[in-house]
Amino acid sequence: MGTHALPSGSIMNSDGLDTFQIHTYTVEEDTVLTMDPEFNLIGSFNDEVFGTVEAEFYSQLTLSGFSPDFGDISSLTVDSAVVAFEFGGYYGNLNEQLFEIYEITEDLSRDSSYTRKSIVTTSTQNLVPTGNNEGLITPDPEKSAIVGSDTLNPQLRIPLDPVFAKNLLTLAESATDDANFLDLFKGLHFKVNNAMLAPGEGSVIYLASTKPASKLTVYYTSGGEQASFDFIITGSAIDFNHVKTDYSMTRVQQVINDNSLGDEEFYAHAFATRAKVEFSSINDLPDDIIVHNATLELPVNYYQGSNFYPSTEVNVSAKLFEGDDRKYVVSTVAYNKSKKAYVVDLRTYVQNIVKGEIQNNGLYISPKKYNTTTERLVFNGANSTNKKQPKLSIVYTKL
Repeated sequence: MGTHALPSGSIMNSDGLDTFQIHTYTVEEDTVLTMDPEFNLIGSFNDEVFGTVEAEFYSQLTLSGFSPDFGDISSLTVDSAVVAFEFGGYYGNLNEQLFEIYEITEDLSRDSSYTRKSIVTTSTQNLVPTGNNEGLITPDPEKSAIVGSDTLNPQLRIPLDPVFAKNLLTLAESATDDANFLDLFKGLHFKVNNAMLAPGEGSVIYLASTKPASKLTVYYTSGGEQASFDFIITGSAIDFNHVKTDYSMTRVQQVINDNSLGDEEFYAHAFATRAKVEFSSINDLPDDIIVHNATLELPVNYYQGSNFYPSTEVNVSAKLFEGDDRKYVVSTVAYNKSKKAYVVDLRTYVQNIVKGEIQNNGLYISPKKYNTTTERLVFNGANSTNKKQPKLSIVYTKL
């Protein structure tokens, strides 16, 4: 009986030295569910590695109060209307973007499986005024919002057409509950309409839509009195993100098309791709061993200060059995800043492969918040010319 240490991707057995052949590449995901996300996403950026990304979302609105009384609505004057969202973060660089809003014209259904590619029909009229470029906004997640005499957490605030806002009040006044209101008003589609961005420009903004400060507010004057009414996004409201990625003419697309290129550099991107790591030599381990330690180190290519930062955490998942396409989470791993890598504990995973309880189908690595951010990862491949490459280390005892 002895203890065997496997440094830098090697194992020691009775026949001598057996080196793991780690293979790394990128796979595309076709269907990613996006309903009821933690954040609604809006914006676009041009990533010099990943190409262009554009995010938009659809959402229902609900009433802050049923059967409100606005007095003589025909004489009511809308002073202003604004839809506000508290920031939940952002990805990229905060350049000016052109925000647009459209009315949804078909029912949203909770029985539908909305994915990143789903769309619903909308009206053709942009509800954001354009006379003074009101939709051109540079988001600032660090600056407090001043609303009247109140200082609030930073917000994205988009003005709305007063005529549309008055019509919304008319619908609210006649609605007896949220279901009745949603029969009359299906919701809104939020998007950007940006010109071509240079590499490194633009961002996708994360919006905390269900926080109390996130709402559509109509400010009006009725009978000489000023007042306001809110439309809100509650947890019962249906909302989903729509995210478009274009990898054409990028290294990412080349690796997707030719897996062998991933041994130099490979990638993962929320909503669209996952990194894949395979090490078939695990199958050559003796079946009468106890695995004491198994560690996979995955270094990333990232320069300090870039707003295209590595994910705070990644999910490491696997297809445990042939014929079962479900991905089971093996581990959730925090980014190690000192190593500039993700260090994955695979002891239980490797032991179960050796015991024959699961199959060795490789691992998938992706941002933990895969369907609610636009984070992306650039990994050094097994044959990378960079200083550090992926490394698998195992310590075991042969019985």
